Amino acid sequence: MISAEQRAQMRRLVLAEGWKIETVARRFGVHHSVVRRALCDEPGRERSGPASRLEPFKPYIVQRLTELPELTGVRLFAELRERGFPLGVTQLRRYVAQVRAPRPRRAYLHVEVEPGEQAQVDWGAFGSLRVGVGQRPLSAFVMVLSWSRALFLDFALDQRMETFLRFHRRALDFFGGVPRRVVYDNLKSVVLQRIGSTIQFNPRFLALAGHYLFEPVAAPVRYPEFKGRVETAIKYVRHSFFYGRSFASLADLRAQAARWQNEVANQRRHATTHERPAERLVVERARLRPPPPRPFDTDSIVPLIVAKDARVRFDANAYSVPARAVGRTVLLRADDTRVRVLLDGVEIAAHERCWDRRRAIEDPAHVAGLLERRPAARGPRRRQRLLELGPQARLYLQEIARRRIHLGHEVEKLLHLIDLYGDSDVAAALVQAIALKTFGARFVRTLCDQARFARGLTEPPEPIITGNPAADELAVEPHNLETYDALFQRSDEPDADA
Repeated sequence: MISAEQRAQMRRLVLAEGWKIETVARRFGVHHSVVRRALCDEPGRERSGPASRLEPFKPYIVQRLTELPELTGVRLFAELRERGFPLGVTQLRRYVAQVRAPRPRRAYLHVEVEPGEQAQVDWGAFGSLRVGVGQRPLSAFVMVLSWSRALFLDFALDQRMETFLRFHRRALDFFGGVPRRVVYDNLKSVVLQRIGSTIQFNPRFLALAGHYLFEPVAAPVRYPEFKGRVETAIKYVRHSFFYGRSFASLADLRAQAARWQNEVANQRRHATTHERPAERLVVERARLRPPPPRPFDTDSIVPLIVAKDARVRFDANAYSVPARAVGRTVLLRADDTRVRVLLDGVEIAAHERCWDRRRAIEDPAHVAGLLERRPAARGPRRRQRLLELGPQARLYLQEIARRRIHLGHEVEKLLHLIDLYGDSDVAAALVQAIALKTFGARFVRTLCDQARFARGLTEPPEPIITGNPAADELAVEPHNLETYDALFQRSDEPDADA
């Protein structure tokens, strides 16, 4: 309970001096609801109602809070209910806030560092990103130079060691140098074990630190304020950049993040330094240690055995390799954009990295080489090419199978049409053919020509190569139409015998 003198001072500070209620509550060490009640109460009037029913239980409440200062209101309410407490937990909490001693607030010493002295690094969780048909967790890597507040930002679909090291390399290249110390949370990528002040760092991470010659510093456990600059930067990224934006892909997200980093984050006037981080970075860059001439190798390196289907599996996807490598042990090297396969130190395959799941990434040359070794697989492979147009292709082939049309010949003709018109035109023509119940490659070609004419494409497409040298090399010269005009003129002349 507050005294009448305290109540009067609260009313004077709020109503006469214009202080905020929260400020007055901190001044007297009470909850803001106590100040609000003091503003509503009339001085000298006795309170009635719930306060009178609370009176018999006040000595017990004070005693319990004196013995156990951290006792929660819910625990205390459960004990009082056994003693016949007639009020609810809300009334109890109000009284507990009045009598509980204010909890001491932790004080922090503001520490400034010299230019080039320190950087801080951390991951931030940003939900998930749709890739293909699935969702993958999305993480943001943030590094902040403690003096200039210059920020580096990048996004990834995992927090693997190789990704963590790769972003370090990109951040140090962006800053143009290496700080003397880098502060981390107790990430598994950095700290394997910690017993008190004894820290066992990850050997793979120490290789990066030894290459770039910086000292890793692990923050104390459950002490995020130790790396407050990067914690604040992640909140800034979350609210100023990420919230409310849409991204078509990971590449689009990273491109937008790079523009925002350079044009907004590092160009703003920082609230603490009152200077632009990009301008301070120019000063700090001169104090950073120059990076080594050879960058640190951050690729994922995995030894694999090529399966009998001439593929290697990596990150839930299959990548094709030449058929001659089947059964051999190869070395797969991957970064966030490319996947390369090496056999005896020589690159035999290279693909764009796929971030979807359970996909087959193939090089047409690898497939062609495999078909040469297995000619019987050519037919099913070509039918599969047609079925990739969509469900309309499967329905169309089912209708062809019910009619007296050779299925194999029809597939070959449709594949020629795909080469001639493209996937989208043939797929649309198949939908029309099914709707019109007209089946046959000649009808599909007519529908494709009509669609091209509707788009204003009057020129015919390139002719189909039949494979017959005599037919393919045949040159057909268009007939001169003026000869027909001459025939009409001759027919109009009077007959000489008449």
